[in-house]
Amino acid sequence: MAKVVKFEPVVVGEGFRFDADEILDAAKGQEFTILAILGELEDGTIWVSGTANAGETMVLMERAKRQIVFGDD
Repeated sequence: MAKVVKFEPVVVGEGFRFDADEILDAAKGQEFTILAILGELEDGTIWVSGTANAGETMVLMERAKRQIVFGDD
């Protein structure tokens, strides 16, 4: 099983990108109750996929946003 590391936005520099396939592989097998995948394609199109309805996904994204901005769990 892959080791999951907590996202620390100050650790990597602006413009650095992790390999998307490695990130998705690390997520496989986790026991998610809700999962949302967000991405931007090369043409600028936003790509969103998930396991829950729009409302639950929005709540999850807002909770994630708060964690990224404020470091709250």
